[in-house]
Amino acid sequence: MYTVYETFVGAGGSHLGFINNGFKSKYVNDFDDNCLKTLVYNNPELEKEAVVDNSSIVDIDPNEILKQTEMKPKELDVLFGGLVCKGFSLAGERSPNDERNYFYRKQLNIVKVVQPKISIIENVPGIQNAKVLSPDAPDEIAKKIDEIWQKLENYKGLKASVRKSSNITKEIQEQGKILRKEKEDMIKYLEDNNLLISVIDDIKRTYDKLGYNIYMQVLNSACYGAATKRERVIIVAVRKDINIDFEFPKATYGNKAFESKYPYLYIGLNNEVKPLRTVNDALSTINYENKEDIDNIPMQHSPKTIKRFTYIPEGDSIANHIDELPEDLKISKFYSRGNTMRLAGDEPSPTLVPGHSNFPVHPKEDRSITVREAATITGFPQNYKFFGSHTKRCEEVGNAVPPPLSTAIAKSAKELLDKYYNKL
Repeated sequence: MYTVYETFVGAGGSHLGFINNGFKSKYVNDFDDNCLKTLVYNNPELEKEAVVDNSSIVDIDPNEILKQTEMKPKELDVLFGGLVCKGFSLAGERSPNDERNYFYRKQLNIVKVVQPKISIIENVPGIQNAKVLSPDAPDEIAKKIDEIWQKLENYKGLKASVRKSSNITKEIQEQGKILRKEKEDMIKYLEDNNLLISVIDDIKRTYDKLGYNIYMQVLNSACYGAATKRERVIIVAVRKDINIDFEFPKATYGNKAFESKYPYLYIGLNNEVKPLRTVNDALSTINYENKEDIDNIPMQHSPKTIKRFTYIPEGDSIANHIDELPEDLKISKFYSRGNTMRLAGDEPSPTLVPGHSNFPVHPKEDRSITVREAATITGFPQNYKFFGSHTKRCEEVGNAVPPPLSTAIAKSAKELLDKYYNKL
């Protein structure tokens, strides 16, 4: 039985993938106690077989992990980290000095000490273009960056509050222009003075120094049977002494558009793929008679919100129909994602990101989808129970690695390990 450590384990989307392939988890980490409660409740063997750690990645001592799990360097088979990605995400303001941007270095420090046979990092596609502040940058520059981006965050909060009262003045708009110019000037200064470094290049350089070969690919969870088109960058590092190439999992689901967008996942399959799973496919598997499933209790929307939902066609967004709304129902076209868009039942959903603690609108019903519906679309088992407030449970699902994707990745890791151990 192969072994795995997991950081940023969340509610267990990645964990399920490895368990599905016979791995034994020796260490799981997440700083969110609700996530760990969800993880351990649904995987009770962890309390007996693994170290469950709620430390921040910043505070993890890799030597202590080895000691607690009674393992030696080079003994671990896989280290998996679905790194927190808010710093890299294309949503929101990306500060080059956001501390969350540097979590990957903490992950690589664990690799340095533990020396797993395979190290896997999962992140949003935005990591490919992400740049962070160079360690050589002067402290005063870092401080100035923090000040500018904090002012931008404060401005976003101000704009959101006045938007609700439809009172965005010219002064407020002008303030936004000034702040954005300040941000653009700072980024240009950093680029002109070579004070930004590519995250991907930094990861590749570090892995190379640590003695690993790198493999990187963009994978889409819908290619493996999830009913959501969630894209993820998967960076796999294989210790050089293993001397076996990692092969990314071929798609098992698809259509012409997917074959065109991800040709590397369909090479040699000769159309031997199933149709993409749709939102309707996922929802049809839910037992709506089970009234005890608190994860499947719909939100109680206000009458005005419900009325607004009636104007959103299936597979469309409220932004495209603002002019059709009565004045008392109108909102900004730039309102948050979430329940301003209605899912298309006959397609996989877009990435499910909860907005204002709720998900997109149900394909047919005038309500946002439930935690259970979102989890099922993502690929969690029907009996998977989530813990925390409604907002927290939405976040647990929205932030999870879709289990069909993690299952495919873990299967590829297992195939490599099979080859390695068979050679010994």
